Amino acid sequence: MKRQHHSPDQFSLFDPTVELRHQDGVDGLPASAQELVSIIGLDATIDLVKRCGGDELKIPENVGGSSRVWALLVETIGEGNAGKLVDRYAGTPLYIAKCATALRDHRNQALIARLHAGEDFDSVRRSADVSRRHLWRLLAQARPRRSAN
Repeated sequence: MKRQHHSPDQFSLFDPTVELRHQDGVDGLPASAQELVSIIGLDATIDLVKRCGGDELKIPENVGGSSRVWALLVETIGEGNAGKLVDRYAGTPLYIAKCATALRDHRNQALIARLHAGEDFDSVRRSADVSRRHLWRLLAQARPRRSAN
């Protein structure tokens, strides 16, 4: 399946249309998500969070089989990555973090970057579905502070 190219309205770390996903921002993820990245990689972790974020999955004890969770993992992250999770977490519950704070921080940074790149304020605001006040607040927080002398 070929992925679509990046468009100005689609900038989220978890956006499936972004062609390449970089390791940038991994430090902002919860520890459990960082561990998943180290086991199955960023792309598979993103796919798993998008599909199962906020859920606890009881990882099967064996690779293969007919369990609902195995089928979900294979469908979401592929058989190879599902096998890696079974190798690491066999028979134990695994909580998949929602990563809401990391997503919000990434979105906010992307909004600021778009504005600094010269995009129109209102088009950036509308594409992210945020209020003018919120976007102004983000801009104010992003400004370097002047030292008082």
